[in-house]
Amino acid sequence: MTEENKKTECEKCIESLNGWKRALADYDNLKKDLLREKEVMRVNIKEGTVHELIPIIDNFDQAIKYKPEKVDKNIEMWLQGVEHIKTQLENMLSDMGVESFGLQDQEFDENLHEAVGESVDESSDDGKILEVKQIGWKINEKIIRPAKVIINNKKIQK
Repeated sequence: MTEENKKTECEKCIESLNGWKRALADYDNLKKDLLREKEVMRVNIKEGTVHELIPIIDNFDQAIKYKPEKVDKNIEMWLQGVEHIKTQLENMLSDMGVESFGLQDQEFDENLHEAVGESVDESSDDGKILEVKQIGWKINEKIIRPAKVIINNKKIQK
């Protein structure tokens, strides 16, 4: 093998090695892209599931809100079962990283709450939440649904 052939062979080897390195880098980038895409899909599926479950919890809240006061023991046990199912759903959401928010006497925060009404309560500070019409939900810091609240506005009395 002549010196010229050796040089040509070496250049071919280097070219092949560089092509192999580029292909390996492309493959690594593809794996990273697929992992990112998979995570985005996982988050979207999670949010979709949460959107489907929240109205069910709202319905449980409404049913429990109008629970009769004087009932026999069998109905009371049934009502406890309904409350338990609601708690199980809430725990499942909590395990998924979903939190509820929007409590009475909290400060109104337009980033978290949607004011659906105003009222006057002299015993409460201005801008405090007087009543929660519908609790809010968030995953980590992303708001899935703002809490619908009635806030104290002492100015409307004047």
